[in-house]
Amino acid sequence: MKPFRIILILTCIVAFPRFLFAQVEGWIYRYDTSIKVYGYGGVQKTLAWCGGFDNPKFTMGDLNNDGQQDLVVYDRGVGVRTFINTGGANYVYAPQYEKNFPPVLNYLFLVDYNRDGVPDLVQQGLTGVPGFDLWRGYYNAANQLCFAHYQQLYYNNAGYGTANAYVSPSDVPAIVDLDHDGDIDFLSYETLGSYIYYYKNVQVEEGLPADTVRIKLKDQCWGKIQQTYKLSYYLNSNCNNSNLVLGPGEKTTHTGNAICLLDLDGDGDMDYLGGNVSYPNIVSCINGRIPFRASGPDSMISQDTAWQSTGHSLSLPTWPAIFNVDIDRDGKPDLLISPNSTGENYKCIAFYKNIGTASAPVFNYQGDTFLIDRTIDVGTAAQPMFFDYNKDGKPDLFIGSDGYFQPGGTYKSRVAYYMNTSTPGHPSFTLQTTNFLNLDTFNFKGTALAVGDLDNDGKEDLVIGHTNGSFSLFTNTAASDAVQPIWQISQIVLKDITNTAINIGGNATPFIYDLDKDGKPDLISGEFGGYLQYYQNVASTSGVVMLKKVNDDIGGVAVDGGGSGRYSYPFIGKMDTTGKDYLLLGSNSGLLYRYDGFQSGDTTVKYTLKDSMYSWIDTTYLYLLHPGQDSGIYNGFRSAPAIADIDGDGFYEMIVGDVFGGVKMYKQDSTIHLNVPVMKKALSLNVYPNPAGNIVNISWDNALQQGAEIYITDMTGRQVAFQYVHANTLFTSVPLGSLPGGVYIIMFRSEQGNAYRKLSIMR
Repeated sequence: MKPFRIILILTCIVAFPRFLFAQVEGWIYRYDTSIKVYGYGGVQKTLAWCGGFDNPKFTMGDLNNDGQQDLVVYDRGVGVRTFINTGGANYVYAPQYEKNFPPVLNYLFLVDYNRDGVPDLVQQGLTGVPGFDLWRGYYNAANQLCFAHYQQLYYNNAGYGTANAYVSPSDVPAIVDLDHDGDIDFLSYETLGSYIYYYKNVQVEEGLPADTVRIKLKDQCWGKIQQTYKLSYYLNSNCNNSNLVLGPGEKTTHTGNAICLLDLDGDGDMDYLGGNVSYPNIVSCINGRIPFRASGPDSMISQDTAWQSTGHSLSLPTWPAIFNVDIDRDGKPDLLISPNSTGENYKCIAFYKNIGTASAPVFNYQGDTFLIDRTIDVGTAAQPMFFDYNKDGKPDLFIGSDGYFQPGGTYKSRVAYYMNTSTPGHPSFTLQTTNFLNLDTFNFKGTALAVGDLDNDGKEDLVIGHTNGSFSLFTNTAASDAVQPIWQISQIVLKDITNTAINIGGNATPFIYDLDKDGKPDLISGEFGGYLQYYQNVASTSGVVMLKKVNDDIGGVAVDGGGSGRYSYPFIGKMDTTGKDYLLLGSNSGLLYRYDGFQSGDTTVKYTLKDSMYSWIDTTYLYLLHPGQDSGIYNGFRSAPAIADIDGDGFYEMIVGDVFGGVKMYKQDSTIHLNVPVMKKALSLNVYPNPAGNIVNISWDNALQQGAEIYITDMTGRQVAFQYVHANTLFTSVPLGSLPGGVYIIMFRSEQGNAYRKLSIMR
């Protein structure tokens, strides 16, 4: 390389955006569940800190090798969450098992395909081929369930070579022993969504080793049913469209299905429960092969388009998905039903208990908030705030949100208030109301909260930010600041000094803090684009609110690189043992960004990024999918932080809200001393091939304990690819898609060290 080129590359590296090379201070907070939360009537919310649910999928397997079936929940965007069974339908959140799962896409089943007593894993996979991807289960030295990749499923396609067993993206297939021969079979709708393809596993028939799956396309019209855009199915179909009579505008194809196969009538053959992207109902079809057609193929002979029409007929806003799991551990598989697409964000887990037998089930509806009633879940995009509301010296917890789903597709926002009921050595919160100040009567969309004395009368007021970018002001009319506030609406739309309605463009997330150090609290707000806007408090008279817009990009901060849909959520204050105020910003990615350099009161300076993954808290589920597919560098998990010393022990707690309406708790690690510099060693990183083509492989010498981030940037510092690497791995491959030929930089960041490598791409 010529000298001038060397100088150019080094210069470009120095000029990279600061967020790529921000120092990471290391572990400050660790996930914690020790703070108890109680709901109405003093009933403990045992899953309070596990996050929210929107589109959960359920499967069960023994996570800790104790002989008991535990619960695994997969939710798009969140990824995998793991729950240990403690008896009956009781579960505790156990996130330590999550790191052992591979990145999962679209669906997840635990099935023992090789019959060795250890759960294996089936999912769509991240290879770019939508189908069935199998992972072999095993227990590590700590008796934790882990997985090693086995294979993607392909079959011999009658003269056309091999083809993948297709599963339409977002569909939920069926994985059952359909023919009762001992091995696991696979069923899914074909590419047009009209017929169910049955992929028979011939491991038993061909005498193959148990640790083998070999499939053949056994039936291209399993059940002899055909689906169009109607809710009902065509039964006894000949599978060639010749017996269809279509109405005006009807089509013969349909995509968007969720399959659940089980023996509904106890006669020994598999019946069908199905969810459809276009309808809120579940359709059941009864198989007539046994007893009527024992020598023939599976063939559906009757259907119920509003299952259970003779019991509780569930109606979800869109696309129900059904899961047959023994959730209450009584030996009789039950049904859990959840939406498979956006819509209902609270009443989204219906539980039908099996009150019959395992072979002849009778499903009895129990409710539509199973598990959710044990969590903190406020709908969509939880936004927590700490404030000592009852003036007892202990910070209480308030949680706003973007709202709860309403009939017709709208959202209505409320605020939940949890009183801090901690006693020495026993920290706790107790729910007082899910509709603080009866805020739902205002029909707000979005309730992000901030408290501070905006009208300069010595009493703290309440500001609420809304998803349309506006704010509302509730003035404190109490006698003094020493007593519980009396907040009354004074400006339904907060206005600035020019009497113009303040609107920051979208998703207003306020924080009140004296940014210019003039003794008057100012209004700072995060927003839809990931920046911070600053309104200076310029009032000189008590009881008057006068806000002047100064900057719509204060400090030059920009979470996730800035841009539409980045969502910044600010917290400013003390958060560690240094006693120093920092700015902490949540983001759409779920990462937490920490900034310094604002404390002088100079509002013209650029803030210094200290961390782009504060305390290694990564609440998102990130991965690059495959070439040609949107990488979704940020899957839209979001993170909204709030920090306080909840239990008065001198160490801080942090609550982080997520886009699914839930919250997670992190406690400051008392063993960490921040005055000691934390140094990161360099890692030994191998990058090959280099030059690369469509993919680059990256390996390192020691297994990761906590996962890592891989950024690829061009020589201007623009991020062009990202991949998250899970714990306990030594290798990953990053698809390069259609990146043009040239020179790039790979940055590998982990708790165990950082590394940088140059990458050449040849085209």
